[in-house]
Amino acid sequence: MASKPVREDVILPMTDDYMQQIVRKEKNHEFRKYRIAASVKRIWFYLNAPFSHIAYICEIDPACTRNPGDDPLTEDGLGNKEFNKRHADWKGYDFAYRIRSVYRLEEPISLVAMKEKFGIKSAPRSRVYTPETILRANLWDKQQCVWRDHASATEVSVSSASKRKRDPSEKEPVEGKPRSRQRQRKTREAMHLDSR
Repeated sequence: MASKPVREDVILPMTDDYMQQIVRKEKNHEFRKYRIAASVKRIWFYLNAPFSHIAYICEIDPACTRNPGDDPLTEDGLGNKEFNKRHADWKGYDFAYRIRSVYRLEEPISLVAMKEKFGIKSAPRSRVYTPETILRANLWDKQQCVWRDHASATEVSVSSASKRKRDPSEKEPVEGKPRSRQRQRKTREAMHLDSR
């Protein structure tokens, strides 16, 4: 039986107002009501109407949660304080994804192209794994870099994993069970070491 491919890219819908807050580095986390698979390293943002196209790609860290024992988000971006304080407007938005970079597509991918060329049936209304055909036609790291943290999510996991050997006493994560930020980091590092 063939193993499922590891999916590192997902398409999410976004309004242009919120996207521009990320582009301007005012908002440094994307808040969602669901956990994105830990294998996902990049979000391809589909801008809702009137734009109706994929215009930006952002590298992300795995989800931060606000479960007992979790570290709070650093309050250096729009929404971070409200997430930490469980503000009423953030009810249900229990997953925060740190944005590590913003790339602007040289040519946005229109909804028409998404349907006709890449086999997406309709405008994304929730998470959709980015089809391989889009990934091959639009290499994310060849797009226009708007900004990038000193260490992107990919670089952080590679450099951390190369410095640390896996502790045999570490347990494998239980699917669906929320993790603290420290446990998430250890799990990412262990997963990266296991793939070598």
